Amino acid sequence: MPSTGIGTEDQPYFEYWMGARSYDPEFVQRDLQRCRDMGLNSVSIFIDHRSLAAHNLVDILRRCDRLGLKVNLSLRPGTPLNYKWAQWQEIIQQSGLPDMDVVYAYDIAWEPFFGRLTERRRYDPIWRKWIERTYGTVAKAEKNWKVPAPRFAGHVSSPTRDQLRQDGPQRRMVADYRRFVDELIHFFYQAAADRIRSVDPHHLVSFRMTVTGDPTFDGADRMPYDFPGVARSMDFMAPEGYGRIGSWQRVRPGIFTVAYARACAPGKPVLWAEAGTNAWDTRQQRTGTEGLDFQRTFYTDFYRMVLESYSNGVVWWWYPGGFRVNERSDFGIINPDGTDRPVTKVIRQFADRVLAPRAIPTPDTWIELDRDADARGLYGAYQHVAGEFWRALEAGQTPGLKRTTPRPSGR
Repeated sequence: MPSTGIGTEDQPYFEYWMGARSYDPEFVQRDLQRCRDMGLNSVSIFIDHRSLAAHNLVDILRRCDRLGLKVNLSLRPGTPLNYKWAQWQEIIQQSGLPDMDVVYAYDIAWEPFFGRLTERRRYDPIWRKWIERTYGTVAKAEKNWKVPAPRFAGHVSSPTRDQLRQDGPQRRMVADYRRFVDELIHFFYQAAADRIRSVDPHHLVSFRMTVTGDPTFDGADRMPYDFPGVARSMDFMAPEGYGRIGSWQRVRPGIFTVAYARACAPGKPVLWAEAGTNAWDTRQQRTGTEGLDFQRTFYTDFYRMVLESYSNGVVWWWYPGGFRVNERSDFGIINPDGTDRPVTKVIRQFADRVLAPRAIPTPDTWIELDRDADARGLYGAYQHVAGEFWRALEAGQTPGLKRTTPRPSGR
């Protein structure tokens, strides 16, 4: 986001910053130049279809190209589960994006979840059809699971919060539901990616995967996607780092996330699509010294994790320093006046190391990961293997994760 949106209470001005009313090329150029000067080689930006007519997307892409900044471009509005293809197609074709190598990827969803129980119920009819296609009848599935299918208003429904939060006799039923979710997400995301590739076969396609692959997120209240559901359709895995905010012990599980991503999507890059931390002090109503100091420490630890996991990159949320009104936060990596923050110096310190070519080592010890072995999914599976994984790493080994083949469902 540009620095011109900081401090404004005008939400449309802030949100639709690529539109004619908000876009100021002088300040955009200044902001991009500062990004490049601190050692960054790419930016993530978004364009809403309603801003397309202003033609500012082409302007900012040209400016990025001259500075040597590559672009991960988010298409808005919508996600593959609910979007208007004609609008995305217009953004791509009217802007001439297929011929622009300054863009390296399309970002087609912003932090989606499969959702809370009430949100998941919209997919109950599809879940029932999946059961019948797999087992023949719901009764046969229940016999296989040894537990009844959850019901809502008399119809087969999603597992409950407690069934996702605690391991128990419902394990096989929940494992099937997770496979159903994987297949459903793959269907929608593959279809969206195929449409994009039909008009632009030159650019990568992925999305900001929020807590996907986070082994410390239990997902009972709000079920996330999982890497098996997006590994085949997307060109790179793009987890986010907000679950890692804390000390090094909190940051470190990101190494496991990267190993899990590579187990699910062998050979595909792993890019941390967002990571950052808030430096705003709500009590003092200013950007606090403690917040800036923690931001510096967190970024240092996160860079360490990126290097030790051989991640393919990290994108910081976000550029402009100063107060963001609607979120009451300051995630900026530079002061409002353009001077360095403590975290800016960290970025300058690590930029060359992260951008340097690095061969990803081949694992020399393998650990089996069975998501079906625990009703809590990845969160539960991590509890079973975490000790073995971290002991191997601390012994100087390169642990790799080997996913156990899902148990066959059906008759």
